[in-house]
Amino acid sequence: MPCIIRKDIGERYENHVELAADEWALTPQVEALDAWLRANPNGLDPAFRWVADIGFTPRINALGGGPVISRELMERCLNANVEIFLSEYAGQS
Repeated sequence: MPCIIRKDIGERYENHVELAADEWALTPQVEALDAWLRANPNGLDPAFRWVADIGFTPRINALGGGPVISRELMERCLNANVEIFLSEYAGQS
């Protein structure tokens, strides 16, 4: 599942942009979100609430680790009024 940035329009969400299409690993999706927000600092209307929905599958035999959600990424999300949803799906990779 890709990372999808969605606009909150009340009772539902409207897809705005799809990042990392067909990617089920968490790290590349977080990196794609970070890269997109860097490249498009004014790409989202701050008057709306936005969600970056990252759908991922857990790594087989994973014992820890994962992507860094840096302070800079959190600041970019705050500036763009973006929340991050982490949606875990088993057996999709």
